[in-house]
Amino acid sequence: MAPSGKKYLLSLSNRFSTVFKGFLLFGICAIGAVFVYYTTDIVSELQSNEAKVAQTYTKIWQLVASDSTSGPVTSVLFDEIILKSNFPIVVADTAGRPLFWKELPGISEKANDAKTLERVRKRMETMKARKGEIPIYVNSVAICKLYYDDTPLVGKLRQIPLVEMGMVLGFIVLALIGFQYIRRSEQRTIWVGMAKETAHQLGTPISSLLGWLNILKTGEGGGSFSPQEIYHHVENDLARLETVANRFGKIGSLPKLEKEDLNRLTADVVEYFQQRLPHQGAGVRINFIPGEIPEANLDRELYNWVVENLLKNALEAVDSRQGVITVRTYANSSNKRIFTEVSDNGRGISRGDARRIFRPGFTTKRRGWGLGLSLARRIINEYHKGNIYLAASEPGKGATFVIQLPRA
Repeated sequence: MAPSGKKYLLSLSNRFSTVFKGFLLFGICAIGAVFVYYTTDIVSELQSNEAKVAQTYTKIWQLVASDSTSGPVTSVLFDEIILKSNFPIVVADTAGRPLFWKELPGISEKANDAKTLERVRKRMETMKARKGEIPIYVNSVAICKLYYDDTPLVGKLRQIPLVEMGMVLGFIVLALIGFQYIRRSEQRTIWVGMAKETAHQLGTPISSLLGWLNILKTGEGGGSFSPQEIYHHVENDLARLETVANRFGKIGSLPKLEKEDLNRLTADVVEYFQQRLPHQGAGVRINFIPGEIPEANLDRELYNWVVENLLKNALEAVDSRQGVITVRTYANSSNKRIFTEVSDNGRGISRGDARRIFRPGFTTKRRGWGLGLSLARRIINEYHKGNIYLAASEPGKGATFVIQLPRA
């Protein structure tokens, strides 16, 4: 049996929406974390390589400063290696006075005035705090110190994790805004469609009641019907109004399911439409083929509503002169699943539309609201723990819908 208590339709939809949004946000954060970790790993590797390069430069400086190094070799080392380095370098004497610097943003390498030296010294202190200092020894005596910093490329790479996290947060915000917009749009579609469906379902029995009331008041046309027949028709229309009211009342809460004979309920719906066939088209036939099936846990009025929706769609799809609609029931081999199949020989459904027919608001009708199949799916899937799907369709040759329900 289905659980009792008030369960609102939109809350069921929102529960799924919340789980989906949580999963999506988790996925976005996971992807962002992977990118950040990968970028940080690359930056760490580059920094490690630059530390090794700085050590190499220190040895070159020691070689250049050594008295034993010949002049041509010294010139080649200084011109081809040291002067062509691409990361910030400052070489200072043991007293901390800058002697040589390179690749310091905004500081000229050729200037040697007091202001420039002060700027170089401050930058040197920053380098020392970040990377430390590397003494340059000649004959075991420290003659100067080398300071270095990351290249501009490493600095830019260091900013990438922040940019990535900003993009992830921006995407999350856009996704939340999009979800809110979609939910509000779906709710508007549902409420407008519900109002339209209510007016449509109430319109037929109300019009019929007004007609019988007019006959009773004026007596015109009353000769064709006995008072007993008129009362019988009025009772049927009032029962129809009560059924419609009960249906819409149950949409707001989860109904209690009871054991029902699926063949009898389906036959009642088919008979109701067969009686209306003269108004739908003289050449249309509705056939019902009941199978040997067990009972199912159903809400009678909501199940009938689903079958009515399928039959209405089939009647609108078939030709009024030679349309054939077949409704049949059957069970699977284990008798654990019961099926109601509604097929027609109408215009069919294209492959593109087949993917969207159960979405709220989607319709191919000029005056449709796209609510019937969406509502049918919610009734079967959420209320009855079953499934409803388009089993087969071919443009110009008809369509087959199947309702699948668990046995009682």
